[in-house]
Amino acid sequence: MTTEELLIPTEIGSPFSKGTSEWIKSSIVSQNLAEHACLPSLPLLQQARSHAVRNPHKVAIIDKTKNEEFTYSQLLIDVSALACTIRKLLPSGHSAAEEPRVSFLVPPGYDYVLVQWAIWAAGAVCVPMCTTHPVKELLYTISDSDPSLIILHPTYYKLKASLQAQGSQIPVLSLNPAHPKSPCAHLPRFTHSLPLSRRALMIYTSGTTSRPKGCVTTHQNITAQVQSLIEAWKYSSSDHLIHVLPLHHVHGIINGLTATLYSGGTVEMYPKFDPKIVWDRWSEQSSTMFMAVPTVYSRLIDYFDSNIRATDAEPAARAGANFLRLLVSGSAALPLPIKRKFKEITGQDLVERYGMTEIGMGLSCGLEPEKRIDGSVGWPLPGVQVRLVEPDSGRVLDGVDEDGMIEIKGGNVFREYWRMPEVTVKQFSLDGWFQTGDIAKRDATGAYFIQGRASVDVIKSGGYKISALEVEQKLLGLPMISEAVVVGVEDEEWGQRVAAIIKQKPNTSLLELKQMRTILKEEMAPYKIPSILKVVDFIERNAMGKVNKKEILSKYF
Repeated sequence: MTTEELLIPTEIGSPFSKGTSEWIKSSIVSQNLAEHACLPSLPLLQQARSHAVRNPHKVAIIDKTKNEEFTYSQLLIDVSALACTIRKLLPSGHSAAEEPRVSFLVPPGYDYVLVQWAIWAAGAVCVPMCTTHPVKELLYTISDSDPSLIILHPTYYKLKASLQAQGSQIPVLSLNPAHPKSPCAHLPRFTHSLPLSRRALMIYTSGTTSRPKGCVTTHQNITAQVQSLIEAWKYSSSDHLIHVLPLHHVHGIINGLTATLYSGGTVEMYPKFDPKIVWDRWSEQSSTMFMAVPTVYSRLIDYFDSNIRATDAEPAARAGANFLRLLVSGSAALPLPIKRKFKEITGQDLVERYGMTEIGMGLSCGLEPEKRIDGSVGWPLPGVQVRLVEPDSGRVLDGVDEDGMIEIKGGNVFREYWRMPEVTVKQFSLDGWFQTGDIAKRDATGAYFIQGRASVDVIKSGGYKISALEVEQKLLGLPMISEAVVVGVEDEEWGQRVAAIIKQKPNTSLLELKQMRTILKEEMAPYKIPSILKVVDFIERNAMGKVNKKEILSKYF
């Protein structure tokens, strides 16, 4: 093997494999690479360095797929080596107006963090791809983001030919999984920082109301989002997060991974969610935080009822869950029955919050139990400005219990939709506020209550405006219903009719429309009660537990 064929020298212990003519080659002279390895003084990397200096043995990542632990020190050393390689593989003549993009397909674990941080250190934009997406959706991400490089973990080598079908000229870099190494006395040297205004991360919107858009945030945006959460939720170096969230959305990337590592905590990463593993780990009382979507909490409840309740494991499971200092639910509305049942089991009031790809997090209930209001996503986070406006006129609403669209302003707000300048401009008000498209109301304390997306969750029927989320909450309170989706179906007489699509719990009698309406009349105004009912075996959701209501309408109506 010649030095020209080496992607990275083995003496640095980098996570790269030998390049071939089919994959990628880089002229790297191994004996010179170590002295060129360095890191830019980005806030996240500087924070990691301070944690490594303070405690060289501090564990940053516990990779449960490998059953291996990795320190902050090793992470920085590996990142500097990988960043050096990435820099050499990126085009030298790229436009100053468009930083190079690097798409990557890597499962949750140490290798994911290593690749993400190395891309940032190389001055490029991270474009994480969803590990569960079909090839067609991966190709859409690649085509739209127009990357200069694709990085693949061995798990996904089989997809290489398919991913290059749409862009055969895009080089693909093979990744050889990293493993713990002997402690090194010397951390990489730090150079001047990259401008924090540079693009850093491109996350694609969930596409539940329109085609996914590349949402671009800068290093400054990411830092503002992370620092806001750290102040509000009190992350610290003693925190230990059990991480089961997907890593192509802001919830998993920012709230879970980045904020915890910025604070010097430990992230225990799993390839996918398993309720048994989570309950077992909680019972050991070694973790302090957990973040998930409502469907995950529903599965945790079901597992407890089926496998733990009334067994010898019950006391330890309840005590272990109660030991956690922070449990957060987000990415979709939290049904009240799930919140109350989880509290009955664990004694924990789940913290609800509101965020989206474009803003990170904007609102949150407080850490104090008295600041966790059922059905509310709480108050503006530190550094975030929030207001409600009348959708049609743009008039700012100052009153209580008035429905208005949420608008957000602050350092947390994204830079742009990728290569969509006109769409980006339209998403902001004339005075610079980001228009979320979500409808909410505010109580006398200033706490916000989400009513849903203006485009799909606000149903206009017979002159009334009805919150689909409110109706869904009422339906989920019925003992025979496990899942519910409410949509507005076009109607000549009423404008829209309220329609419910439900999945029933096993071994329950079939719910009829008349029976459902009779029950709900005791709970809500007659005009809000669904006049259409469809009982289905399965309700499709994306990786974050969200339902595409436009697809629901197309499929059933």
